[in-house]
Amino acid sequence: MEINMKYFLVFILFTFLTSILNSQNNSDPYIGKSLIKIHSSNNDIIQSLLELNVQPIDCRGSILSSNLIVDSLTISFLNNHHIPFSMIYNSMDSIIDLEMEYIQKIKKKTSANWYTVYRDWEEIESHIEMLVSNSDIVNQIVIGQSYEGRNISVIKITSDNLGGKPAVFINGCQHAREWITPMAATYLIETLSQQYYLDPEIQILLNEVDIYILPVLNPDGYVYTWEEDRWWRKNRQVNTGSDCVGIDLNRNWAFDWNGGQSTSNDPCSFIYVGNAPFSALETNLVSQYISSIPNLVSHIDIHNYSALIVGPWSSSDETTIDNEEISCLGTKMQYSVSNTNNYPYIFGTGSVNDLLYFISGGMVDWMYGSLGCLSFLYELRPANLAYFDSNFDGLNAFDNDENEIFSTCQEFYNGVLEMIDWAYTENCELPTGCSDPQAENYYCNTLEGNMGCLYNVDFNNPPQSNGAYNLLVSGLPVGFIDDGSCIYLNSIDSHHNNNKKVVKEIDFLGREITTKDFFIAIYNDGSVEKKQIIY
Repeated sequence: MEINMKYFLVFILFTFLTSILNSQNNSDPYIGKSLIKIHSSNNDIIQSLLELNVQPIDCRGSILSSNLIVDSLTISFLNNHHIPFSMIYNSMDSIIDLEMEYIQKIKKKTSANWYTVYRDWEEIESHIEMLVSNSDIVNQIVIGQSYEGRNISVIKITSDNLGGKPAVFINGCQHAREWITPMAATYLIETLSQQYYLDPEIQILLNEVDIYILPVLNPDGYVYTWEEDRWWRKNRQVNTGSDCVGIDLNRNWAFDWNGGQSTSNDPCSFIYVGNAPFSALETNLVSQYISSIPNLVSHIDIHNYSALIVGPWSSSDETTIDNEEISCLGTKMQYSVSNTNNYPYIFGTGSVNDLLYFISGGMVDWMYGSLGCLSFLYELRPANLAYFDSNFDGLNAFDNDENEIFSTCQEFYNGVLEMIDWAYTENCELPTGCSDPQAENYYCNTLEGNMGCLYNVDFNNPPQSNGAYNLLVSGLPVGFIDDGSCIYLNSIDSHHNNNKKVVKEIDFLGREITTKDFFIAIYNDGSVEKKQIIY
């Protein structure tokens, strides 16, 4: 009896210790941390902030343009030096804890749809193994191991092993915290493999085009976001001579490496470039494999957030020699993605009229500049509400509501189909004029191709006292060039009174909205207001 009791106590202790070891602690780095916005343009304070190890949410060159995760020392520094700032959250760890509690709650429920909740690395690997075992056209290729020894697997979808076919490469999760990206890549694998047997058009495409999909390019970082630090971005490679770990994989590619666009030589920075091109084990491995793919014609690098589709160059606004083809394919993908669930994406190149920042050492520029394939950056949902909602803090962008996962995956899938179709037909054509008769100024024929014409809002100037921004009367649509064939409806009568009324509500593509999510309200005095309805 005493022996049984001893074993029982050992079992209880083991269970207790196991529960502690397996407990979620990816909020621990943010205990006592706050999210703030500094209201100062004084660049002299930047070095002091860097020494205080502030953590920016986005990756623009100046940390003063981003919301910052800070500790109490930074708060004291700002107060002591009378530097103005506003508090957005004062309990960062609780945000993560709530997210993780919700995820565990959903996972305990039986659900027919795998895409109702975010999945950790082990779940993704297991699900893909199931997809491979259940399909004759899905093959898993382990191309090597990550820095910490995890398999990096490429999924090849092909109906045969015949050579000479054009190939498309798609990857997710260069940045560890962007949890929607491996979900979208896995959904693509699953849906293509299923539709091959159900849809004759998909069967034709997959018979003629080979698809390579790498769901998690940064497995070590991804695991780390689940176990240790929810908002970790880099890989987990040790940097010689520094206590700081990790390289930003999307700054480590050998094109304009360390060129100064949203980069840093500081190993502690979220945008650290590494000590040389391809010094990160993962980029070195993946670049070698990609270079071995015969007849590679196009590529997508999946990220979030901003609801953008961006073509090269990523490091400048210079026009490429293939700009007409890039613009045509980008526009077709934009049309398909935006009309899947009536969630408008914007297409452009470079900075997309300052909606995105330039980057040096990025994958898209290396794929296009070194391998010659048409390469695109997808920024999935949510839209970059910083240009839509001044209160947008950036944190929710990395954990889209779980009820948006499936919709986001659907949109991405339809965008990829346009790329596969382009690879199959070997050309890009769009109808002339406006392709949607129900949409005003939508896909007018321009010098850049058939671009989506949309209202351009004057985001460069402060809004009016009521928060309404003004339309640019002669401005170009965001991200596009107009040859004069697009018609802008700016002839709204100005009554100059306080009783202004909404005369039209449109989405960012210029379409009359049917369901209100986020949209532009145009008033009878010519002003415009960005609005969002959160359900």
